[in-house]
Amino acid sequence: MKLKIALVCIPLLWGCTSTLTALRGNQDHLFEEMRTEIADLKHALHGTEVELKLLEEKFESREAEIVSSPSSKGDVAALQRKIAFLEKTIDKMGVDLRSLMTYANQTTSSLTQYRDHIQEIDRKLDEVGKLRSTLTQISKSHSAPEAASSDASTNYRVKAGDSLEKIARKFHITIEVLKKDNHLSSDKIVVGQELIISSASE
Repeated sequence: MKLKIALVCIPLLWGCTSTLTALRGNQDHLFEEMRTEIADLKHALHGTEVELKLLEEKFESREAEIVSSPSSKGDVAALQRKIAFLEKTIDKMGVDLRSLMTYANQTTSSLTQYRDHIQEIDRKLDEVGKLRSTLTQISKSHSAPEAASSDASTNYRVKAGDSLEKIARKFHITIEVLKKDNHLSSDKIVVGQELIISSASE
C-alpha cells in the first residue's frame, strides 16, 4: 500500500515543483515592473514639487510688486484674478501630489506582499524537495527489497555547498549511478535531502 501511495505522489510532486517554480518566475517579473513604476512615480513627485515651488515664488513676487508699487484699480483686479488662478492651480497640484503619494504607498505595500509571497513559495519548494526525496526512498525500498539487502548501501544527507559531482567523487561513484539510484532527472539537490549511496567507500 505504501508503495502505491509513493508511486502516485512522486509525479504529483514533480508537477507541483514545476508550477511553483514558474509562479516564482512570474512574481520576480511583476516585482521588477512594480519597482520601475515606483521609480517613475518618485520622479513625477519630484517634478510636481519643483513646479509648486516655482508657483509659490511667482506668487510671492507678485505680492511684493503690489505692495511696493502703487497700481491702478484695473491692474490690482487683474493681479487678484491671476493670484486666484495660481491658488487654484496650487490646490489642484496639491491634490494630485497627495494622490501620487497614496498610490506610491499602496505600490510599496504590494511589493512587500509579493516579497513575502515569494519567500513562502521558496519554503514550499524546499518542503516539496524533501518530501519527494522521502517518497523516492520509500519507493526504492519497497520495489527492490532483495537488492537493498544484498548490496552495500548507505544514506547521505545533503549539506550546504554539496553537489552531485562532489558527493559522487566522495563516495567513488559516478554521477549517473548516483542519479539512477535516487531517481533524479536533473543535477538539482536541496539541503537536507537524503541520498542513497550504493557500494559506498570513503
